[in-house]
Amino acid sequence: MTQRKTINIVCGTAATILILSAAFSLFRGPTSPKTVCAALLCVLVAFLLFLVYALHKSLNETLYTYKNIGLIGGLLFVSVLAAVVGSYYAAALNGSLTTLQEVAARLMAFPRHFSYYAVFFLTALSTLIGISNVSLIKHEGFCLNNALCLLIAGLYIGGTFLIYFLTDVLMEKVFIPFGLENNRLFETLQTVIPLFLLLMLCYFECILVGSGVMGWLAAKQQPDYDKDYIIILGCSIDKRGGLLPLLKGRVNRAVRFAWEQEVATGKPLCYVPSGGQGPNEIMSEGSAMELYLKAHGAEDDEVFPERRSVNTRENFSLSKKIIDDLKPDAKIAFATTNYHMLRSGILARRAGIDAQGIAGDTKWYFWPNGFVREFFGILALEIKTHVAVAAVMVLICAAVGCLCWFGII
Repeated sequence: MTQRKTINIVCGTAATILILSAAFSLFRGPTSPKTVCAALLCVLVAFLLFLVYALHKSLNETLYTYKNIGLIGGLLFVSVLAAVVGSYYAAALNGSLTTLQEVAARLMAFPRHFSYYAVFFLTALSTLIGISNVSLIKHEGFCLNNALCLLIAGLYIGGTFLIYFLTDVLMEKVFIPFGLENNRLFETLQTVIPLFLLLMLCYFECILVGSGVMGWLAAKQQPDYDKDYIIILGCSIDKRGGLLPLLKGRVNRAVRFAWEQEVATGKPLCYVPSGGQGPNEIMSEGSAMELYLKAHGAEDDEVFPERRSVNTRENFSLSKKIIDDLKPDAKIAFATTNYHMLRSGILARRAGIDAQGIAGDTKWYFWPNGFVREFFGILALEIKTHVAVAAVMVLICAAVGCLCWFGII
């Protein structure tokens, strides 16, 4: 029996037992806080097992998918929720949690508490990233891109505290002065609107953690030594057509991998330097990399430049056409900077390329700012997913609103 089949059987059996136990505890007699918490805890543990299994399966398939990010974020959120529900169960056992209304109220407060504790971690992280941003501006000069982390950190902290105090401000400045504190509609909105905002905040906080974990794994990946071609993703060149340090790091990493592969297996590979000509560049990035490679020992029949792409998506789609014309079943790697690995891999898969990435290093103060840009780039690739998540959150909040409207909670 394979390891994967064993994991499938163990997770499936455990999840089935837990769900059946939860159903039995709910239907065997009068519902109590202890029964509800026990059933909910069983369901959450079963869901955790499912997430672990799904993540294990997905990682075995590829690192480069948004699904992995979502699964890691889901594991974080559900793990914390399961721990909290476990504390509710303990409180129900010792008699300090006596009504279902109290259970509902605590569950509704969970997103606020989750983000409340997350904000301390993320504020500390934002401070450290801000320090790297100051160093980046000191070394590279001020521009909007170099100050991105400082802006994002400020918006995150300010937006989070705005959400925290939204309910209190509405109550103190609007509901009470206008005598609306006992109005059913306004009481419902006061509950539902902050709940929706906090749930979405939790979602993006968990996605940020998932992106960090997957970005680190992607940057640490070591491709197999069986490649036929390596696509080198372009970025800016200097005014004379020379490679700037960031791009030089990518090309040098590709050359080192080619050397490592030939030493390990005897198999040579070819280069596909990819990048078009920017408005302030005297030649295409692909041509600049071609010259650099040939100046460092590459032969004419080892370099096949792509000179028309204007972004990472086109880097892969246009490079794939070149490789398909040369060898349709080629095994491909790509080289880019460490913080750019995850999004590049996702875009490679969308272009139909099953590639492994090779990470070039960069200076420490570049990485945080680059990671933040990449995080928002990854978010921009999944607009439909975010809309679907928001729709689910709206349904959850609508259900809570109905319960509030009818006085059930």
